Amino acid sequence: MLRKKDLYKRVVFLRNEGSTYGEILEKIDFKVSNSTLSRWCFNINLTQAQKERIKEKQRNFKLIKFLIENAKADEERAKSWAEEKMKLIPENDFQFLLLSGIMLYWAEGYNSIGKSAGFTNTDPKMIELIMEFFRKVLEVDDKKIRIMIRIEKRNDVNKAMDYWSGITKLPLSSFYKSEILETKRNRYPNGMCRVTIHDVSARRKINNLLNLIKNNRAPVAQRIEQHTPKVKVTGSTPVGGTINI
Repeated sequence: MLRKKDLYKRVVFLRNEGSTYGEILEKIDFKVSNSTLSRWCFNINLTQAQKERIKEKQRNFKLIKFLIENAKADEERAKSWAEEKMKLIPENDFQFLLLSGIMLYWAEGYNSIGKSAGFTNTDPKMIELIMEFFRKVLEVDDKKIRIMIRIEKRNDVNKAMDYWSGITKLPLSSFYKSEILETKRNRYPNGMCRVTIHDVSARRKINNLLNLIKNNRAPVAQRIEQHTPKVKVTGSTPVGGTINI
């Protein structure tokens, strides 16, 4: 630990180099009040270039502080907005699972050659949701579900299989041989989970649900709008004034 005399000398040296008080505190790694720093550095004459640099740092600090505070406030507004919109979702668990599951499949799922359908993702929450959709909505028997892990060769395959076995609630006997990948980046230590259902009836159900959604988007939107309250939002818009959402 620096003695007070040594600490004082270190502070004066750094200030003479043109460091801001914030930079000084970072470099000395010691708690000193701004009033103490100001008193110690009062008689130090900085060059014009050093003064300009410190002013620029202070302006940037104020801007960064403003941006951080603004981002936090916007995050709170977004959170409140999301909570209000979630109230519009049907309370019936099956309806929610039906809609969220089929939309998730529409975005990320695929039909394989033959009679199977599949879904691949690295997000365990998505895998949990699609498994619940397969089981509860499509009524697929676990015996018709198979899992394959696609994983980078540097990772532990057995550990990844245990991990996805817990997420899917399927035994390791339901797993195909893992696909080993060679990639430059190793972003997913547990790899990607591919869920395949070998059930032609379930695949037909999926295709028909998707066709109904694709062909009836306008009526569905009208029904949602009928049950959605009009909310006036004041503030800045592209043309000013208020908007309805």
